[in-house]
Amino acid sequence: MVVVAASLAIIGLLVLAIGQDPYFSDKIMKQKGAEFKEMKEMESKLKNQSIELDEKLQLDATQGGMFILAMYLE
Repeated sequence: MVVVAASLAIIGLLVLAIGQDPYFSDKIMKQKGAEFKEMKEMESKLKNQSIELDEKLQLDATQGGMFILAMYLE
């Protein structure tokens, strides 16, 4: 009995805390969904930048190696 009364009291307090906003959980869900989408976009941008940087480093390494080889052969 006490547990049921306590749970009803907690539910009552939640209703008072939320107030007139019956779509409180929907707003939170949309906000978290937007944050997740933004993080995925940032992650893909960073991944693309890291791929471009890796390609540039590989290109620089091959050009630098050829330069050293050309100087050695002269």
